[in-house]
Amino acid sequence: MNAPAWRIWLVTALVCGWGILTIRFAQKGDVPFALLCALLLVSNAVTLWRLTRKGR
Repeated sequence: MNAPAWRIWLVTALVCGWGILTIRFAQKGDVPFALLCALLLVSNAVTLWRLTRKGR
């Protein structure tokens, strides 16, 4: 898949942001929000992996 560069940067920023929020909520002991952020982190990481695969 040939994704535009702006989309790859956007998804990369989202992955970083969800990772930061996951750590912050986990440190505060807010487990439901930490799990939600972790789920969104994984979802965006899979999207980023699909966008950057070569030869597909």
